[in-house]
Formats: sequence, structure tokens, C-alpha cells
Amino acid sequence: MRLDELAKEFGDDVQFLGIYIREAHAEGEDQVPRNLEEGVVFNQPETEDERAEVAAACMLRYNFSFPMLLDGMDNDAEEKYISWPDRMYLVDGNGKVAFKSGLGPLYFDVDEFEDAIRKHLAEIH
Repeated sequence: MRLDELAKEFGDDVQFLGIYIREAHAEGEDQVPRNLEEGVVFNQPETEDERAEVAAACMLRYNFSFPMLLDGMDNDAEEKYISWPDRMYLVDGNGKVAFKSGLGPLYFDVDEFEDAIRKHLAEIH
């Protein structure tokens, strides 16, 4: 997956983290044909342990080289970062948002994210 390639390329300068928020395509909710075809269907987790199990399945499926954190069951990170179903952020060393992608999957532009990383690194070096 392209994000993992970026994490490996920029890993010495940028710490990549995934934050697993509520399941975007839970059983009985907004399902996508590909998930149905591949049998990747989960119930919406109701506990942190259940959310951790689904996040672990995601990590195993995509084999990310960067850590995955869990949003709490109060969905605090999802709400503060307006990140459902997915979004990319670049946060600088001072905790300021340097880049925010559009909402995925339609506006989840990995090339734009890469450009933002390169620009940010050029500014600080």
C-alpha cells in the first residue's frame, strides 16, 4: 500500500501513525462490494477489545510497517479530526496541522500527502 511505502521512505524524518476509528464499513451499515466479495465484514465494535481486534485484522491485511493506535469508544479523535471514514494529517513538531487531506476515499490523495511531506521537510531542513 502506498502509505506504507511513504512511511518507509520518510521514516527517518516523519513518524507515521494510523489511528483506527469506528469501522467505516460495518455489517448492516455502508458496505462496499469489494469487502463483501473478499469476506471482510465486521460488526461495529462495541468495546475497546472488539475495536482492537478489528484494527489488528486491518494491520494484518495491509501489513503496515507503522504503528496503529485506537481511538477511544467515545470517538474523540474521529470527531476532533473529522476523520470518518479516513483522512491523512501531517502534524509538525509543534503539534500544528501542516496538512489535512480531503475525506477518503474520494478525496484521499496520497500524492498530495507526499508533496506536503516533501514541502514540509524542505522548509525545516
